[in-house]
Amino acid sequence: MKNAFYQVEMGDFFVSSGMLNHLNILHGGVLLKHCDSTVGVLANRYSQSRVLTVAIKNFNFACPAHVGDHIWFRVTLLKTGHHSMTFAVSIFSQGFEDSTATKIGEGLMVFVAVSEKLRPVLVKPYVVTDAEQQTKLNELMSKFDV
Repeated sequence: MKNAFYQVEMGDFFVSSGMLNHLNILHGGVLLKHCDSTVGVLANRYSQSRVLTVAIKNFNFACPAHVGDHIWFRVTLLKTGHHSMTFAVSIFSQGFEDSTATKIGEGLMVFVAVSEKLRPVLVKPYVVTDAEQQTKLNELMSKFDV
């Protein structure tokens, strides 16, 4: 896979009233659920197998989101192990009348590729050949202490 999964924006949704917490902002658990599903799709595409979330690390909520806000995820594959894939995810929000997006959260997620019997399967190595992309990956890996 030559850089095909370096970084993608995917998994967008609009905040609805049923997603709010008692403070009338997007519930963190709802956001994390959408994030987990979105990153899981990319992990599945990369590994061509079933995947399970094994770790959610360094997840930070920076700003609230409100009803009507458009939420999307920027997902970056940082590295692979024998059975695992480590992703950085940035979460963005844009209000209906806003022209710019705001980063509302970020985190690190680790998935493992598994068989139908939920046994680990091998993941092909992720090799970045583009120097600019490698620099960006190194910055993210340093930020998340990967």
